[in-house]
Amino acid sequence: MLGARKEFTIKNINIKNTPQISGIDALYYFAQSGGGYSRFYENIIEQIEDKRAEFTALNYAYADNDIIITINNIDIKYSGMGRDGFLWFNHEFFRVGFKDSEKAQNIHNIRVQLNAIGIYTLGIESLVEYINTQFLKGSLLSTNYFPITRIDVNMFIQHNFNYLKKEMILSKKKTHSANISERSSGYELETYYVGKKPFLLRIYNKLKELESSSEIKREIMHNYFGVNGLDIQKPIFNVEFEFHREFLKEYGIDTLEDALSRSQTLFELGCDLVKVLDISTLTEAQLNSSNRKRADILPVWEYISTSYDNKEFMQITTPMEKIEKISYRYSLEDARKPIKRQILRLLLHDNSPTLFYFYELLQNTKEEFELRDSFKKLQSEHKSEDTLKFKTLKEDLKAYSDEGLQNFEERLSKEMSGVMPNDNQYDELMHTYSELYNELIRRNLVNIPF
Repeated sequence: MLGARKEFTIKNINIKNTPQISGIDALYYFAQSGGGYSRFYENIIEQIEDKRAEFTALNYAYADNDIIITINNIDIKYSGMGRDGFLWFNHEFFRVGFKDSEKAQNIHNIRVQLNAIGIYTLGIESLVEYINTQFLKGSLLSTNYFPITRIDVNMFIQHNFNYLKKEMILSKKKTHSANISERSSGYELETYYVGKKPFLLRIYNKLKELESSSEIKREIMHNYFGVNGLDIQKPIFNVEFEFHREFLKEYGIDTLEDALSRSQTLFELGCDLVKVLDISTLTEAQLNSSNRKRADILPVWEYISTSYDNKEFMQITTPMEKIEKISYRYSLEDARKPIKRQILRLLLHDNSPTLFYFYELLQNTKEEFELRDSFKKLQSEHKSEDTLKFKTLKEDLKAYSDEGLQNFEERLSKEMSGVMPNDNQYDELMHTYSELYNELIRRNLVNIPF
């Protein structure tokens, strides 16, 4: 019928009502620091050094991500210094970088990167508000100026893009023709890349990607798909445009607010700059000539380019009072993967650990930690500028019960058996053991062999 809406089809499949969800998959921005930033940065360094000293006192071989610091009562995990000169930290819902204000003064001191767990758990606007008003509050910021550095606008769609070919891609960007690639597993397409920074397109198998994600992220995304009408038993692909600051400024997009308010326009712009063609009606000769441009737009691509609407996505918010105390803590879920790797290594070497093995290992480790922690606290209690720790220890040991003193000796002996003479703690442990042994002798709790 004349004037009736065209129904897009591919391979006889009606796609007019194909389930899809529009949104923002990643968001990076700078935060302009204030007058109190230098002291704040010094405090970060002090917290890192204090944690390192604490691990050293416990004789613990630590990694950067074992260091957890606190900013405005919110815990974040250190992940080391990046090549960009920023000290990077991970929160459950975002990543943040801080740099020395005296270095690279042409770049803002604070960088923020939102991650998928945060975006799909709290809602993007709630997460941004949480970071900017709770985490970065106080004298840390000078203004509410947040320059955007990257935004990924995307659409999850119930469609299988396994049929994609390089010849189907038509880009208005001349450099894109040399920057089209794909990554496949067997005969299954995983990711299709078009372009490079500052503007690129990715089309990838989202369910395949989630197979290697954390259990928490996988559960969140599966629930998100289900609530929004996508079936995780069927293919779900992500069509995602990645825009960086250099590209965004060409279109007058400078701040976080600019990018969020124009996210739909950006997605439609991406679909216009890169098109996917329906080459099924072209001959081989036409396919390899300029006539390829005359091919129709692939119906599913036309559907995607005209269906982006993230109004509902932007309305997903979480009240501040429910998220103001979120903190990072190393969890049992975090430990699962490294423990599984060690078990796999044992199995590869024909060693099959038993439940008793793990129980004994757990008990020994807890006892060792409690001993080292007690020793560290003992050192801290008796440390002063004028008096060495082992000189005041004698008085403290007199307050122990006989049983407590003997238990301390047993645990300390076990601890010393694993400490070499070149270890930083060796001398301190020897001094402690000497005073402890003298107190045992004074109470006639040991047999002197002469």
